[in-house]
Amino acid sequence: MEKLEAELASLRTRAETLNSRHAAADAEFIDAKSKLQRHHLEADLNTDDRVRAKLEATVAACAMTRDGYADALAEVQTKVADAEQKLAAERAAAERKSASEQLARDLDVVELALPDYLAAGKRFADALEKLHFHHESGAMALFIGNTATQVEVAAGFALVELRGMVDAIRDGITPIPAVKPASASVPAPEPSPPTETVFMMKSAKYRDHDGRSRFAGQWEDATMPVATAQRALRLGVAVPVTDPKRARLRGTRGGDFNPRAPDVVDLDAVEEPKSVPHANPVLSGANFTPLPTAAPRTILIDVQRS
Repeated sequence: MEKLEAELASLRTRAETLNSRHAAADAEFIDAKSKLQRHHLEADLNTDDRVRAKLEATVAACAMTRDGYADALAEVQTKVADAEQKLAAERAAAERKSASEQLARDLDVVELALPDYLAAGKRFADALEKLHFHHESGAMALFIGNTATQVEVAAGFALVELRGMVDAIRDGITPIPAVKPASASVPAPEPSPPTETVFMMKSAKYRDHDGRSRFAGQWEDATMPVATAQRALRLGVAVPVTDPKRARLRGTRGGDFNPRAPDVVDLDAVEEPKSVPHANPVLSGANFTPLPTAAPRTILIDVQRS
């Protein structure tokens, strides 16, 4: 194969040189023929025979040189095609030989591992037979025994067929087996950022986890980032979806919203009052009444004495 590659490289170099010289010779022929034609059109045809003969000799010489290069180029190109065909055949033969030898090695590994597999399966099945009183163990023993028998029979046929493929691949009777496609690993999906759904008491706008601007209409449910939802609850812009007002007011606006209205609250820009402690919306909705703390209180509890 290396000898063919070197020969092919030499032939291609010669073909390029011949092609270049043929082009130059063709240009000289065209120029000489043009000069002869101009002589026929402009010179004295009765007295300039010597000049005409010289021009004709030049045209003939240029034509002979051009045609010589053309014939040589055609022959070299034929040799290039033959060398390329031989090289392709050598490469295909080398690939078939490599593939057949690889298959033979793979079959050696299978034939070496098969007895170990069958023996291990039999040992495992025999161990499970001792647990015959357990349904799942008995079922596993039966399955392993049946599988081992089927594998042994199938391997007998498959290995004989595959051994025959070794010579068939090397001789070009059977094509080279296709390469096993690489399994593309599917990336695990990234977990979605946490969100919270609230019931809007006022129309508001906010930005989601991706920084996109969102609009939440009054008296509609809105799902937003947890921090934004908690801010809306603290500001009274929204209430939990468990609030009784949701059942009464939800959808009563009928979708009549103007996201650019001046009363739309910007939850990302509005500042929370610093003097008012943050209230838990769940506790606020429970309507607990604080006990007075001006005077100590005494509570009597009945306790059963033992």
